[in-house]
Amino acid sequence: MTVDLTLACTEYDWTRPLWDGVVEPEGTNLHVVDYHNPERFERMVRHGEFDACELSLGSYLSSVAADREYPFTAIPVFPYRKFRHSFIFRRTDDDFGLADLEGKDVGLVHWQTTTGIWQRGTVAEHYGVDLASVTWHTVKPESDIVPVDIPNRFDVVRHDRSGRASAALGELLVEGELDAVFVPTPIHRPLTGGDSDRRAQDGPSFDHTKIERVLDDSQAVEEGYYRETGIFPPMHTVVVSDDLLERYPWVANKLYEAFEESLEQCLGRLSKPRWFPLAWANQHVERQHDIMGENPWEYGLTDENRRALSTLQSYAVDHGIVSEPRDLEDLFVESTL
Repeated sequence: MTVDLTLACTEYDWTRPLWDGVVEPEGTNLHVVDYHNPERFERMVRHGEFDACELSLGSYLSSVAADREYPFTAIPVFPYRKFRHSFIFRRTDDDFGLADLEGKDVGLVHWQTTTGIWQRGTVAEHYGVDLASVTWHTVKPESDIVPVDIPNRFDVVRHDRSGRASAALGELLVEGELDAVFVPTPIHRPLTGGDSDRRAQDGPSFDHTKIERVLDDSQAVEEGYYRETGIFPPMHTVVVSDDLLERYPWVANKLYEAFEESLEQCLGRLSKPRWFPLAWANQHVERQHDIMGENPWEYGLTDENRRALSTLQSYAVDHGIVSEPRDLEDLFVESTL
């Protein structure tokens, strides 16, 4: 029997073999589609449009903790990771560090976004910031994906801004309404090249030259964070329709194995630096290996992934997104663990 399987997932280097049909879950006829965040999340959470879907971990944790049931369960695949110190920005005419955010106005996409959870948790745990002393500003409603009630101890101001969230936050920052922004994409330089050109036109325009990272040595700080914690922050997971799992429970394992094979093929290409448009590709690969080992993207409930997921859950509890942490095994399809 061959099962038709629709997967909504970004075309990363490590998922491209799935897109190209080079890798396919055994026993399936895989059809991969892509929608930009957060449209992909909304389509899955609100309407269950896909058999499997790349989903924000913040939204997934919110869905697990919600009063209503959401008809999907994750497999321990984390297709998107990102250090987030380098995605905190201020105006160039300002001068403060991450430890100085108390009493300031700080912008976010919305409260449950995984980027925001990691960034708030990081500045609280590692820089001593009292999150309740910050006035938080959001540009997207919490009801966009999984409704979340923000605790009263946090001062959150909602702004109605059109276009892409990061661009809206950049505009508010340049206008002086915000002191800093926590964003999922860089905003200190114009987006250029390919699809980025189209996406850049979707949001407000502002003077990028007036924006800079709060940390001018952000890569060194992020490397130090990894050495200290062993965490390479996961942003997304992959969820599978419960209806599909009830009918074809074996699909979860086959999909997990396909993601692993796709990742392995990508990592194998790192030995061929001529494939990448980077002048110092060899040095970049060597440095990452020296700091993080050969596969920091590893899937499954490894010790490193347990540490990262437990940290993310503890931040989500602290921020009122979930009331209590779940056993990690309860978050994923049992057969994939």
